[in-house]
Amino acid sequence: MLAYAAGADAQPSTFTGMITAHVGAARGGDVRDLRITPGLSMAVVDDAGLGAELDVAHARNFADGMFAESGVTSVMLNLIVSYPHASFQPFVNAGVGVLHTRVAIFEGQPTTGKTDVAFSAGGGMQYMFDELVGVRGDVRYFRDFQRREELPLLDSGYFDFWRTSIGITLAWPVR
Repeated sequence: MLAYAAGADAQPSTFTGMITAHVGAARGGDVRDLRITPGLSMAVVDDAGLGAELDVAHARNFADGMFAESGVTSVMLNLIVSYPHASFQPFVNAGVGVLHTRVAIFEGQPTTGKTDVAFSAGGGMQYMFDELVGVRGDVRYFRDFQRREELPLLDSGYFDFWRTSIGITLAWPVR
């Protein structure tokens, strides 16, 4: 018998791209009043459930009793670890990025802003109705790495808050 070796190609890893438009509520820490927080998350996750995510969100007037005007914008790059199931996908994430806070302490005063390096960590659940559309909910904690001496903050002097959100996810395969 004559036998020969044939080349075996490894299957390429498959990635899933996802974009989630979400709306949430920021509260706790230095966000004293419950605030609506719209945002957008973009992620790429592999077949094993490991991936990266860019999350952007904004909350306005986070402390009406303290400031005439205020706002916080978060831009975070996260590592995401999810359970690789077709429809039900719990996940955790953590990462670093920036928090941009702006405040006007008195009415008519110009707003002052500051951008600080910060971290976020959280987790949630994603349910995919099919391969393309799903719903996602999560809870995340955000905190500056730097102390904010110029703002009348609660507790530690580090600007921090919690955000809960829910959104619609659109997914597509990336090969």
